[in-house]
Amino acid sequence: MFGTLENTQKEVSSLLESLVSSGEFPNALLFSGSPCTGRMFASRLVCKALGIPDDNVLIVSDRNHAYRIRTAISLFEKQKNGSSKRFLKDNVSILLQQYHGALIDSQSTTAGKKKFSDAAEVSDILRDLDNADEKQAEAVCEKLSKALNPLIDSNRTSAISIGQVRAIRDWCSTSSMDGQGKMVIIEGLENAGDSAVNGLLKTLEEPPEGCRFILISSNAGRIPATILSRVQKIRFSDLDDKKRAFILNSLFVDSSKYSSLEEFFLEGSGINDSLLLQSAKDLLDKKDVDLPALISELEKNQGWDRFFEHVLNQISKAFAEGRLDDRRASYLLDAVSQAVAKGKTFNQTKRLTFDYVFYRVKEVNR
Repeated sequence: MFGTLENTQKEVSSLLESLVSSGEFPNALLFSGSPCTGRMFASRLVCKALGIPDDNVLIVSDRNHAYRIRTAISLFEKQKNGSSKRFLKDNVSILLQQYHGALIDSQSTTAGKKKFSDAAEVSDILRDLDNADEKQAEAVCEKLSKALNPLIDSNRTSAISIGQVRAIRDWCSTSSMDGQGKMVIIEGLENAGDSAVNGLLKTLEEPPEGCRFILISSNAGRIPATILSRVQKIRFSDLDDKKRAFILNSLFVDSSKYSSLEEFFLEGSGINDSLLLQSAKDLLDKKDVDLPALISELEKNQGWDRFFEHVLNQISKAFAEGRLDDRRASYLLDAVSQAVAKGKTFNQTKRLTFDYVFYRVKEVNR
């Protein structure tokens, strides 16, 4: 059941296999670990192992899908083989499962609700890809890219809201027409507001029959203890060179070109990571930053989160090298981390978060 996961997360694979075979699979799991370690991939394998159909899987995630999907499209356009097709379909499907019918009413704006019809169009095009030959695939892929733009070009990656929690609770409390189980996958709960967390806690305290939950987190320490006490925790280890090579080679990609999977995704999506890194370095080194060029790159390819990550890393590096004292380093790490988290919690535009981060670091580090 979890053979494909065994090559990169052997201990996790064995544990999940045991839980499924026991017939007593937990109502709620927490998959913690770094990004790009297979947590979402494992979540979807769990659904298949438990016999839960895609229509009964609901995903709420605050991840930025843009660079993953654009990489998948770029790879398929170059290769047009079965491996790249599966990779593309998997990444698009994760996005589409965030537009589950149960969540429509939680989207209060007309624009928000329109995205559900956009997602339905993408789903139809994705099915066309299965029956397309190599020549037809090119046209279908171009059509898919255009249909995806309204969904992935937004610069908002918001955390789960109280409206979504209520919709999830209502959905879970109704029996599925097929009589099969349901799964809710929530990624980024650590960035959610108190009302959403408390609402989810009530559901986890009395989980509806036949409905299970998987939480995915890169910072489980920020999830309230009341939630953590109700989930079985599974830690995903970072990928070493051999495991990273296995994944990239399975996609017929030269693994020697990339030091991490994230680097592969960034390059494939067209993000100029060297510009983002250099800008973060210059910011901490008190050098002039080409702000128009940086903002243009961020807006074009949605590299905001990657830039924030570089800023945090450069703050830590400046402290380790003695260029930033302990007081200022601690303040900046907290300020930047909280700004990014609050931006997701309150569905704030990335540009507003960027302005705060950039000028706060500049002010404190002058």
